[in-house]
Amino acid sequence: MSRDVLAVAPDTSLATAARLFATRRISGAPVIDPDGRPRGVVTQTDLVDPDRDRTDREGISLYYRVTPDGAEPQGDRTVSEDGVVADVMSPYVFAIGAEAPLVEAIRTMVTESVHRLLVEEGGKLVGIVTSMDVLRALSTWSRTGDGRSLVEALSG
Repeated sequence: MSRDVLAVAPDTSLATAARLFATRRISGAPVIDPDGRPRGVVTQTDLVDPDRDRTDREGISLYYRVTPDGAEPQGDRTVSEDGVVADVMSPYVFAIGAEAPLVEAIRTMVTESVHRLLVEEGGKLVGIVTSMDVLRALSTWSRTGDGRSLVEALSG
């Protein structure tokens, strides 16, 4: 879990969000209100495919190409370049408590098909757990684990 969370406001421009993702080398960020409460998540996929249906959380890259040097507009520009995060963000908040066990985080990420979970205490954002955090934890466990093969460990 990272407590150093880059979060954006709903009125953050899409270009600013894309530049932040590129410079911080992240693929998404929580969207928070002025009181620090999570209101959703914006991801690279949201930036590149602003018209996708948010009810099924799938899409095809069409809007911005995010590179380490910045963001380049691509393809369909049905959302204007001066659009804001609120125009494209997912309004879903998948969160866990700071004391939740790792297995609960993993189950939620798998069940909901998400790559990040917000960590909340008292309704406020205090951290984030990403797919990479889970992989780091599994890597640490594997050095001290039960010796099962990769196939055995990943088969349930």
